Amino acid sequence: MRRMVIFDFYNLLHRSYHAFPREMKTSTGIQTNAVYGFVSSVLSTLKELNPQYIVVAGETGPSFRKEQFEDYKATRKWREEYPDEAEELDKQAELVKEVISKMSIPVIEVPTYEADDVIGTVAEKFAGESVEMVIVSNDMDMLQLVNSLVKVLRPARPPFVKKKIYTKDAVVKSFGFVPVKIIDYKALRGDPSDNIPGVKGIGDKTAKKLIMEFGSLENIYNSIDTLTPPSLKKKLTEGKESAFLSKELSTIKTDAPINISLKDMEVKEFNNEEVFSVFGKYEFKSLLPKLSANKTSPKDENQIGFGF
Repeated sequence: MRRMVIFDFYNLLHRSYHAFPREMKTSTGIQTNAVYGFVSSVLSTLKELNPQYIVVAGETGPSFRKEQFEDYKATRKWREEYPDEAEELDKQAELVKEVISKMSIPVIEVPTYEADDVIGTVAEKFAGESVEMVIVSNDMDMLQLVNSLVKVLRPARPPFVKKKIYTKDAVVKSFGFVPVKIIDYKALRGDPSDNIPGVKGIGDKTAKKLIMEFGSLENIYNSIDTLTPPSLKKKLTEGKESAFLSKELSTIKTDAPINISLKDMEVKEFNNEEVFSVFGKYEFKSLLPKLSANKTSPKDENQIGFGF
């Protein structure tokens, strides 16, 4: 089966920025820690997964979710607390795009849509193409997209977090229900990382129990008169508006206006003058050995499953 790898741009960029020292610069003073980490991760992942297609999902401008809920992601204060680092990251974001452009890797950004929505749309758009899709991200929001053809690869974060592949069975084992029900789970429990409120007083254990018993947020509220103890019914009744808002905020959109074909995402050879030139510009000498042919040959297109 053919395989597509979808990189979560800012997720990988942030990880790369913090994984390598800020002092990492070229001889002319250009900071490259995030660029180096990003490109190195892309090359390593392509070598490991050997895909036929590759795409990077980014985002631009504020999310439409801010219009639905003003405090969406309001708890994320890194930019305000570390403005110098944020400025460095933004500068390197443009450098990363320059490098991967020379590598013929497309970047998709849609105004007001988040990278999650772009990834969800790509997964939906090519769902009927018999293409195995691997989302590279440690954003657990992506797990709701997992199905028989879509997996999530959480990269390692040494020394504590090991690399993990989330298949449908792995998600069920972790949560107790199928991936798409994570949306209903987050509607109840909320998500502190995105400042999604959920239902006040409903924690992880109760949220999972309710989803396993009733299957969806709608079914829970349709059966609310049967719920015990009374305190649970009270919490859900008082938190109904917040629950349904949280479900809407948690749902990854799969209909963002994107225009891209499988051909546009075909993996190209990296052994060419433009790639060598941009690697030289940013002094990525140690990455040159990784530029060995990444293009998948026709005989490899029938590969099934993962090699890890």
